[in-house]
Amino acid sequence: MAALVASLMFCPAHAAEAFGPASPQAVLRAVQHDRYAIPEGHGVHQLYVFVDPNCPFCHRLFERLQPLIGPHHLTVHWIVAGFLRATSAGKAVAILGAHRPLAALMRNERDFAPGKDDGGIRPVPVRGPAAHALAVNNRLLAMTGPELVPTLLYRNVAGRIVMHQGVPLAPHGLLWTIHAIR
Repeated sequence: MAALVASLMFCPAHAAEAFGPASPQAVLRAVQHDRYAIPEGHGVHQLYVFVDPNCPFCHRLFERLQPLIGPHHLTVHWIVAGFLRATSAGKAVAILGAHRPLAALMRNERDFAPGKDDGGIRPVPVRGPAAHALAVNNRLLAMTGPELVPTLLYRNVAGRIVMHQGVPLAPHGLLWTIHAIR
Protein backbone atom coordinates (compact mmCIF):
# COMPACT_ATOMS: atom_id res chain seq x y z
CA MET A 1 0.00 0.00 0.00
CA ALA A 2 2.83 2.39 0.76
CA ALA A 3 4.05 1.74 -2.79
CA LEU A 4 0.65 2.81 -4.17
CA VAL A 5 0.72 6.07 -2.23
CA ALA A 6 4.37 6.63 -3.21
CA SER A 7 3.56 6.05 -6.87
CA LEU A 8 0.74 8.60 -6.64
CA MET A 9 3.19 11.18 -5.36
CA PHE A 10 5.34 10.98 -8.46
CA CYS A 11 2.87 10.20 -11.26
CA PRO A 12 1.62 12.82 -13.72
CA ALA A 13 -1.36 14.82 -12.46
CA HIS A 14 -3.96 12.89 -14.42
CA ALA A 15 -2.37 9.44 -14.44
CA ALA A 16 -5.08 8.01 -12.19
CA GLU A 17 -7.70 9.20 -14.68
CA ALA A 18 -5.94 7.40 -17.53
CA PHE A 19 -6.80 4.08 -15.88
CA GLY A 20 -10.30 5.09 -14.83
CA PRO A 21 -11.62 5.26 -11.30
CA ALA A 22 -10.17 2.90 -8.73
CA SER A 23 -12.34 0.62 -6.65
CA PRO A 24 -13.64 2.09 -3.38
CA GLN A 25 -11.43 -0.47 -1.59
CA ALA A 26 -8.29 0.82 -3.35
CA VAL A 27 -9.23 4.43 -2.65
CA LEU A 28 -9.85 3.68 1.04
CA ARG A 29 -6.51 1.88 1.36
CA ALA A 30 -4.76 4.84 -0.26
CA VAL A 31 -6.42 7.52 1.88
CA GLN A 32 -5.75 5.55 5.06
CA HIS A 33 -2.05 6.05 4.28
CA ASP A 34 -2.40 9.71 3.28
CA ARG A 35 -0.20 11.58 5.71
CA TYR A 36 -1.66 14.85 4.43
CA ALA A 37 -5.22 14.14 5.60
CA ILE A 38 -6.24 16.43 8.46
CA PRO A 39 -7.83 14.45 11.32
CA GLU A 40 -10.55 15.95 13.49
CA GLY A 41 -11.96 14.09 16.47
CA HIS A 42 -10.79 10.98 18.27
CA GLY A 43 -13.63 8.57 17.68
CA VAL A 44 -13.56 4.95 16.64
CA HIS A 45 -15.67 5.58 13.51
CA GLN A 46 -13.46 6.76 10.63
CA LEU A 47 -14.85 9.02 7.89
CA TYR A 48 -12.66 10.30 5.03
CA VAL A 49 -13.91 13.44 3.28
CA PHE A 50 -12.46 15.10 0.17
CA VAL A 51 -13.08 18.86 0.20
CA ASP A 52 -12.11 21.99 -1.73
CA PRO A 53 -11.64 25.25 0.24
CA ASN A 54 -14.10 27.10 -2.04
CA CYS A 55 -16.80 24.42 -2.18
CA PRO A 56 -20.15 25.58 -0.75
CA PHE A 57 -21.38 21.98 -0.38
CA CYS A 58 -18.20 21.04 1.49
CA HIS A 59 -18.74 24.05 3.73
CA ARG A 60 -22.30 22.95 4.46
CA LEU A 61 -21.12 19.41 5.26
CA PHE A 62 -18.32 20.75 7.48
CA GLU A 63 -20.81 22.82 9.49
CA ARG A 64 -23.27 19.94 9.81
CA LEU A 65 -20.59 17.49 10.96
CA GLN A 66 -19.11 19.69 13.69
CA PRO A 67 -21.71 19.02 16.43
CA LEU A 68 -21.79 15.30 15.56
CA ILE A 69 -18.08 14.43 15.80
CA GLY A 70 -17.80 14.03 19.59
CA PRO A 71 -21.21 12.56 20.46
CA HIS A 72 -21.01 10.00 17.65
CA HIS A 73 -17.39 8.94 18.34
CA LEU A 74 -16.31 10.07 14.90
CA THR A 75 -12.91 10.87 13.45
CA VAL A 76 -13.17 12.87 10.25
CA HIS A 77 -10.10 12.83 8.01
CA TRP A 78 -10.35 15.97 5.87
CA ILE A 79 -8.52 15.48 2.56
CA VAL A 80 -8.04 18.96 1.15
CA ALA A 81 -7.92 19.15 -2.64
CA GLY A 82 -7.88 22.31 -4.72
CA PHE A 83 -9.41 22.58 -8.16
CA LEU A 84 -12.82 24.31 -8.17
CA ARG A 85 -11.79 27.95 -8.53
CA ALA A 86 -8.67 29.92 -9.40
CA THR A 87 -7.93 30.46 -5.68
CA SER A 88 -8.64 26.87 -4.59
CA ALA A 89 -5.09 25.53 -4.95
CA GLY A 90 -3.57 28.52 -3.11
CA LYS A 91 -6.08 28.18 -0.28
CA ALA A 92 -5.51 24.43 -0.07
CA VAL A 93 -1.74 25.02 0.15
CA ALA A 94 -2.34 27.63 2.89
CA ILE A 95 -4.30 25.04 4.88
CA LEU A 96 -1.98 22.10 4.26
CA GLY A 97 1.15 24.17 4.93
CA ALA A 98 -0.11 25.78 8.13
CA HIS A 99 1.59 25.00 11.44
CA ARG A 100 -1.81 23.74 12.61
CA PRO A 101 -3.72 22.56 9.51
CA LEU A 102 -6.95 21.80 11.39
CA ALA A 103 -7.03 25.34 12.80
CA ALA A 104 -6.41 26.72 9.30
CA LEU A 105 -9.22 24.56 7.88
CA MET A 106 -11.55 25.74 10.65
CA ARG A 107 -10.63 29.38 9.93
CA ASN A 108 -11.40 28.80 6.23
CA GLU A 109 -14.82 27.41 7.13
CA ARG A 110 -15.59 29.98 9.85
CA ASP A 111 -14.88 32.87 7.45
CA PHE A 112 -16.47 31.21 4.39
CA ALA A 113 -18.45 33.68 2.23
CA PRO A 114 -21.49 31.63 1.16
CA GLY A 115 -22.82 34.11 -1.40
CA LYS A 116 -19.47 34.14 -3.17
CA ASP A 117 -18.61 30.46 -2.64
CA ASP A 118 -15.30 31.65 -1.30
CA GLY A 119 -13.34 30.04 1.51
CA GLY A 120 -12.15 32.38 4.23
CA ILE A 121 -8.42 31.72 4.19
CA ARG A 122 -6.09 33.77 2.00
CA PRO A 123 -4.42 31.87 -0.84
CA VAL A 124 -0.63 31.52 -0.86
CA PRO A 125 1.73 30.66 -3.72
CA VAL A 126 1.49 27.00 -4.72
CA ARG A 127 4.99 25.75 -3.97
CA GLY A 128 7.04 23.79 -1.46
CA PRO A 129 6.03 20.79 0.64
CA ALA A 130 2.40 21.92 0.93
CA ALA A 131 2.13 22.01 -2.88
CA HIS A 132 3.37 18.41 -2.91
CA ALA A 133 0.71 17.50 -0.31
CA LEU A 134 -1.94 19.13 -2.49
CA ALA A 135 -0.75 17.18 -5.54
CA VAL A 136 -1.03 13.91 -3.59
CA ASN A 137 -4.53 14.78 -2.37
CA ASN A 138 -5.65 15.82 -5.87
CA ARG A 139 -4.39 12.49 -7.24
CA LEU A 140 -6.24 10.60 -4.52
CA LEU A 141 -9.41 12.48 -5.44
CA ALA A 142 -8.84 11.58 -9.11
CA MET A 143 -8.90 7.91 -8.06
CA THR A 144 -12.57 8.32 -7.06
CA GLY A 145 -13.65 8.94 -10.65
CA PRO A 146 -15.27 12.27 -11.48
CA GLU A 147 -13.59 14.90 -9.33
CA LEU A 148 -16.56 15.89 -7.19
CA VAL A 149 -16.53 17.33 -3.70
CA PRO A 150 -17.47 16.56 -1.10
CA THR A 151 -16.70 12.88 -1.52
CA LEU A 152 -17.19 10.73 1.58
CA LEU A 153 -15.52 7.37 2.05
CA TYR A 154 -15.99 4.91 4.90
CA ARG A 155 -16.37 1.25 5.83
CA ASN A 156 -19.94 0.48 6.86
CA VAL A 157 -21.12 -1.82 9.65
CA ALA A 158 -21.42 -4.70 7.16
CA GLY A 159 -17.74 -4.27 6.28
CA ARG A 160 -18.35 -2.82 2.80
CA ILE A 161 -16.53 0.26 1.57
CA VAL A 162 -18.95 3.07 0.74
CA MET A 163 -18.07 6.05 -1.42
CA HIS A 164 -20.66 8.83 -1.54
CA GLN A 165 -20.28 11.98 -3.63
CA GLY A 166 -22.22 15.03 -2.49
CA VAL A 167 -23.77 16.04 0.81
CA PRO A 168 -26.02 13.40 2.44
CA LEU A 169 -29.62 14.56 2.67
CA ALA A 170 -30.39 16.72 5.68
CA PRO A 171 -30.76 15.99 8.54
CA HIS A 172 -31.58 12.29 8.70
CA GLY A 173 -29.32 11.37 5.76
CA LEU A 174 -26.17 12.57 7.48
CA LEU A 175 -27.06 10.84 10.76
CA TRP A 176 -27.90 7.66 8.86
CA THR A 177 -24.50 7.85 7.18
CA ILE A 178 -22.71 8.36 10.50
CA HIS A 179 -24.58 5.46 12.10
CA ALA A 180 -23.60 3.25 9.16
CA ILE A 181 -19.86 3.82 9.75
CA ARG A 182 -18.02 0.97 11.39
